[in-house]
Amino acid sequence: MKVYLGCDLFTEGQRWQAKEIQEKIEKEFPEIDLYNPADNEDINDKSKGFAANYEILLADYDRLKKSDILIGLMDTKDLGLAAEMGIAFERGMAIFQLYTDIRLEGNEKDDKFNEMKNDIFQNDFLYINKLVTGLSYADKKGNIFEKPRIYHKKEDLIKDVISYIKENK
Repeated sequence: MKVYLGCDLFTEGQRWQAKEIQEKIEKEFPEIDLYNPADNEDINDKSKGFAANYEILLADYDRLKKSDILIGLMDTKDLGLAAEMGIAFERGMAIFQLYTDIRLEGNEKDDKFNEMKNDIFQNDFLYINKLVTGLSYADKKGNIFEKPRIYHKKEDLIKDVISYIKENK
């Protein structure tokens, strides 16, 4: 089983989140082939010098086309990750998404909806592109998943990715 960990890797917090998820999956499956683009120093160690856009594309695409699963850490809405997810969908890969934005909390609170009905700019909720989130609700053949593969807590994502790997080894 090969896993592609798609993530924004430009700040310490983003790299930390990806590394934490990577380590938990690798601890469960030491033999797993998990690719985190942040670990590819040839293209992502900016202190080493310049990497052309096509070098980044080809290096990541080479790993993506060999993968079975894509985990998308979506908090920053990175356009590169959106492209990777489109490729993964077309290839029929399982796509798991994580959005940890706190604005997703409290969706059961009626007062949030009532205020928003009165004034749309009093919107506590985050808009997430539905085409992108749809990638975790259905496969390319139109099969709708019983349980969507989209999460707002990393622990739930990790648990379901581990279960998916165990079931599909």
